[in-house]
Amino acid sequence: MTFTAPLFLIGLAAIAIPIVVHLFNFRRYRKVYFSNVDQLEQIQTETRRQSTLRQLLILLCRILAIAFLVLAFARPVIPGSNSTIGKGSNDISIYVDNSFSMDNTNGTTTLLESAKTKCREIVAAYGPTDRFQLLTSDLEGRHFHWVTKDEMLLLIDAIEAGSSSPTLSSVARRQFDFLATGRGNNKQAYIISDFQSSAADIDNFPKDSTITATFIPLESASQNNVYIDSLALNAPAFHRGNSVAAEVWLRNDGDEDLSRVPVTLYTNDKQRALATADIPARGSATVTMHFTIDEGGIIDGRVETTDYPVTFDDRYFFTLNIRDRVKMLTVEGQGRNEFLTRLFSGDTSVAYSTLDLQQMDFSRIEGTDIILLDELPSLSTGMMQTLHTFVEDGGTLVVVPAEGCDEASYNEALRLFAAPQLAGRNKGRLTASTVDFDNTLYRNVFSSKNTDNIELPTVTGHYRLATSAGTLRESIITLANGDDYLCATPCGNGRLYLFTAPLRDASTDFVRQALFVPTMYNMALYSIRPTPPASTIGAASPIPLAGDYAGSEGTVKLTGTGSNAYEEIPDIRRIGGINTLMPHNTITEAGNYRLTQNGEEREGLSFNYSRRESQMDFLGRDALTKMLKDYNLSNCTVIRNADKPLDSYLKEQMQGRRLWRWCIAIVLLMLLAEVVLIRLPRRK
Repeated sequence: MTFTAPLFLIGLAAIAIPIVVHLFNFRRYRKVYFSNVDQLEQIQTETRRQSTLRQLLILLCRILAIAFLVLAFARPVIPGSNSTIGKGSNDISIYVDNSFSMDNTNGTTTLLESAKTKCREIVAAYGPTDRFQLLTSDLEGRHFHWVTKDEMLLLIDAIEAGSSSPTLSSVARRQFDFLATGRGNNKQAYIISDFQSSAADIDNFPKDSTITATFIPLESASQNNVYIDSLALNAPAFHRGNSVAAEVWLRNDGDEDLSRVPVTLYTNDKQRALATADIPARGSATVTMHFTIDEGGIIDGRVETTDYPVTFDDRYFFTLNIRDRVKMLTVEGQGRNEFLTRLFSGDTSVAYSTLDLQQMDFSRIEGTDIILLDELPSLSTGMMQTLHTFVEDGGTLVVVPAEGCDEASYNEALRLFAAPQLAGRNKGRLTASTVDFDNTLYRNVFSSKNTDNIELPTVTGHYRLATSAGTLRESIITLANGDDYLCATPCGNGRLYLFTAPLRDASTDFVRQALFVPTMYNMALYSIRPTPPASTIGAASPIPLAGDYAGSEGTVKLTGTGSNAYEEIPDIRRIGGINTLMPHNTITEAGNYRLTQNGEEREGLSFNYSRRESQMDFLGRDALTKMLKDYNLSNCTVIRNADKPLDSYLKEQMQGRRLWRWCIAIVLLMLLAEVVLIRLPRRK
C-alpha cells in the first residue's frame, strides 16, 4: 500500500490527545455514608472493572477515528496490476469486432452494441490528453490515424455490422504496428470480440513486451444459428425450357433438433419453389428444389430461410445467364451426317451450321462454342494449331476419325492436346460394357446407374487408343474388351472429346439409340463457358466471365440491382484466354449484380457473405486464459468481469485501489461507536 500524500501521516501524532485526556480523567470514587439501607435501591452502582472497560473502548474509538482521519488525508492506495500505466501520456488502440457473429444477443441487446458500450467505457477511463485509435473488422484506412477522446466517441457511434472477418492475429499486428508509431509513454491494445474460434488464431498472436494487450470477451445468451451453407445446380449451363434442380445445403449450429425449417426459392423476385427441412443439432440437411426456366437473359435467384438473431446467412443469391443459342460448327470430311443434322438443325437452342473441309474458313471459328470434326481424312498442322488455341480458351472440340484416316496426322494433332493417340484399327464387332454416368455429360440424365435397362452401342470396328506419359484421358463409354469408344481430355479451359468409330450406320448403332441424344446434346450444351452462379465476398480468386470484353468499345461497369446502389469500373483481365473479373475486396454487400456496357446488361453475377461467421463456436474466458498461458503471451490479459462497467475497473487497474473513502467511513463508524458507548445506560 502506498500513500498519495504521505506528509499527512504526521497527523498521527494527534493520537496522543485522547490518550492524555484518558489518563487524567479517571473517575474517582468517594464514600457516601447513609443510615438507611433502603437508599441502596436508588443508587446506581458500577464496578471498577466495568468502568475501566468502557473507558478503554471509548479511548480506542477516539484513537481509531483520529488515525483513519489522518489516513484519509494521506490518501492510501493499493497499487493495481497495471499501475505503471497512466504515468505519462497514453496511446490506446481499441479493436471492436463488428463481424456478423456479433449480431448475437446477450439477452438484452446485441453483442455489437455491448462492444460499443465497452469501448466508450475504456475511453472514459483515460484522460483528455491521451490519444486513441479505433479499429474494426472492416480495417478501413480512415481508422489508421490518432484521434482525440471526443473524436473517438463519434467514431464509436458510427460502427455498424459488416461482412469482413479478419483473423485475430492480423488485427493485432495492425494494432501493434500502429502503436509502434506512437509517441506515448504507455501503449495499450484492447480487443473487444466474441472470439469466434474460426478467427481466433491465438497461436499466431504477435509478441511485443512494450505493448499490453487486453482481451474483453463478450458472451451471447444463445449460440443457435440456422443458415444456408451453399447451393449447387444440376448442370453448369441452362437454356430456356430446361428443368433445374437446385440442391440447397442447410446447417444447424444449435444444440436442438429442428423440424420443418422453411426454405423458399425465388427467381426474378417470383416464388418458384417451397420446401421444408429437418436438421439435427450440430448437423446439416439437403433439400432439392425444382423450377423451370421460362425466360431468357439474366435470371436473378435467391434461396431464403428464417432464423433469428443472426440473419446475414439466411439468404443465398445466385444468377443464371441464359444464352439463347449454342453456336455449333461441324466440319464435314465425308459429306453430310444425317444423324447430326436431324438432331441439331431443328433445335432452337443450338445454332447448327456445317462446313465442308475444302471450304475451311478459320474466321468461322470466332464466336463458336463447339466444333465437330466429322470423319476428316487427315488433320493439318495449321488447322489443329488454331483449334488448340480455341480449346485452351474454353471451346469444345469433338473429333470423329474416318475409317482409313491418316493416323500419323491424327496422332500429331492429338499430341497437342495431350490426348491418347490412335494405335491401329480393330475390325471386330464389340458392344459397349460400361458408361461413366458420373461424367458431366450424363449428370442427372438417368435416374439409375444400372446399365441393364439401357441399350448400349455396338461397333463393327474401332480405333484402339495408346496412352503415353503425360497423356490425359477420361473414359466415358468403354467397350467389352476395355477399349474406349468415347473419351475426353481436358485442355486449358476447354475439352476435347474423341470417338474411336464414325457416327454412321455402317460403323455403329449408337446413332439410333437413346444414349446418342444426351451425349451429343450435352456436349453442345456444356460447351458454353458459364459464369459461376455465385461467388463469395472476400475471396481472392478471379471470377471467369462468359462475355468477351477485350477490345470492346465502351466502359464496362459492375452495378448492384434493386436497392443496392453499388457501382464501380471492375478490373477485368484476360487470363488463359478467358476474361476474368478481379474482385479486389471492393464488394461488401451480398446480392445480385450486373456487368453493363454502354447501358446494356452483358451478364449477371452474384455474391454471398462468407459462412465462416455462421459457425457458432467461441472461445470463453477460461479457454482464452489457458491459451495465453500455453503460448507464453505474458503481455496479454483477459478481463474476467467484462459484464461490469470497465471505466472504474480500468482506473483501478491503472491508478490503484483508492482507500480514502473507506477511511472516512471508518472514522464515522468510530465516532458513532463512541457516542453509543457514552450514552449506554449504566447497569443499576
